[in-house]
Amino acid sequence: MRQLTHTATLEYYDVPQIITATDATGTRYLCTLYAQETDGFRYLGVQISEPRLMAFIGGQLDLRDAYLHPEVDNALYCICVTDSQLIADPILTTDITEAMLPEVGYFFNAADLAEDVDAQIDTYKLEVPAHDRITFSTLISRMGWHASSLGKSFRKIAAL
Repeated sequence: MRQLTHTATLEYYDVPQIITATDATGTRYLCTLYAQETDGFRYLGVQISEPRLMAFIGGQLDLRDAYLHPEVDNALYCICVTDSQLIADPILTTDITEAMLPEVGYFFNAADLAEDVDAQIDTYKLEVPAHDRITFSTLISRMGWHASSLGKSFRKIAAL
């Protein structure tokens, strides 16, 4: 059993649907609500690296795939939320039911961030030679961004 700390709410519909959390060692967890019970909420959680979490937030990783293909063995947890505490108990892949898993083909859209949650926004200035588009594209993808989300400013930024 592990004590987790809530770090962000990615999707909110009546209650938090998709959240992120960390444990005492800084390990990240991506958690999806699968049951609301009288004693609290139940989330399916998976340990997730920052690059993979950014890929999910950037719309490049299917949520269901994050659970069905975790990065390491024994990375799945049943997370119980009661009285503002998040307690994670390990579960086996064989213990996961279809009802616990998110639907097929769910890709997160950062525009869907919960309205009541203050999103943390960091601003970065990237100074990359315009002729080195591969480096620029790699930086964008590692940050979990899409070049299309930069819109018209993409050409202007690429020319820096």
